[in-house]
Amino acid sequence: MGLQFDDIYSIMETMKGKHMIDTNRRVYVYFNLHKKIWSVRQGNLIVLHTNRIALRDVRFLVGQKGRLKVLETKTKNVHAGVSGYVVDRLPNVPETAFDVTYNPYKYDTFVSKDENLMPVYHADYAFLQCGKNWRNVEAIYEKIKV
Repeated sequence: MGLQFDDIYSIMETMKGKHMIDTNRRVYVYFNLHKKIWSVRQGNLIVLHTNRIALRDVRFLVGQKGRLKVLETKTKNVHAGVSGYVVDRLPNVPETAFDVTYNPYKYDTFVSKDENLMPVYHADYAFLQCGKNWRNVEAIYEKIKV
């Protein structure tokens, strides 16, 4: 763990002339099913597409109306994502980190990927990454929540 997200500034630097990320405001990140990459929205604007991003003060959000529509129509739509503040570094606390998943057909919230499948609503930090045929969301806590 202890991931260094050194290239967030270079990503943000390449956006000159486009919509810049304000690191003092929350972003909303969701997996873009068409581009197979994370889409980052701030306010009503998509400000970035990236294959990895680190966030702090994280909320794992599921819109229940959107989820019910998926269940009814069997058609995917954007109704779940992760909200937080973009950061350039993550703490080095691997013992308090775990993978998180969401599947509207199985769960009504994000859940831990361990055998307990505990609902996950927030984390101190999160690291989201994706590749050609995979995506991963990791919740990271500075202190274990009870």
